[in-house]
Amino acid sequence: MDRFTFTLGLLAGLGQASATRPQEPPPAQWLRLDPLPAEMKLTPRESFDGVPPRFVLLTDGSVFVGGRRDVLRGFLDKVEMQALSTRLDQALKAHGKAGSPKTLVIGEGPALFRFSVLLGAPLQIVVMGALPPLGGPPLAPLPEFVRRLAGFRHASLKPYDPAQFTMTVREKALPGGCRTAKGLPSLAQAVARETVVSESVTRSFPTGPDMSQVCEGLRRYTVVFQALIPGGRD
Repeated sequence: MDRFTFTLGLLAGLGQASATRPQEPPPAQWLRLDPLPAEMKLTPRESFDGVPPRFVLLTDGSVFVGGRRDVLRGFLDKVEMQALSTRLDQALKAHGKAGSPKTLVIGEGPALFRFSVLLGAPLQIVVMGALPPLGGPPLAPLPEFVRRLAGFRHASLKPYDPAQFTMTVREKALPGGCRTAKGLPSLAQAVARETVVSESVTRSFPTGPDMSQVCEGLRRYTVVFQALIPGGRD
């Protein structure tokens, strides 16, 4: 089954939602574009762990667009979903018998994005080199598809208030004061892995790439909160 056929099946299921909703699986992430560290310049008190994905599309049409720290949410209808699926299928078929590349080089430069198709026939592509802004000279089909996702805009997009965040903890000391760990999960147990927390836990902390220095006993940690996009799979 190719990606276009797979997505048509998803769209057909959407049309039967009223009759089959109790049996339908929850929406899942289908397309995702994540920035990589070289794509964004951060200060010494910021961490890439808190930067949200640039673009995420769910199977129910929900779309999330991230910037440096904030996330917008919108919704694509079935026609728009089908058009996006068709463009993706054409972009991948343009590579012919060589198949989908694992690395997509656009000019010179470091790796800037990771493009993922998470359902159907999954794939992951690392995008390297400068990605011209929208409105620039036309690119080959796959680089053009990625460029459109990186600069995605839609009339339905509005600020997104996430119910959950991922908390990333590093054992590291920063200059300056130290917050208490009250209300947070055990930092020692959460080091170097993502822990999902409710929005209420983050209310006295910055979210996004800004690091907070937190003390637990005699140890100092940096804590970063990233908006959790729904539809992920463990």
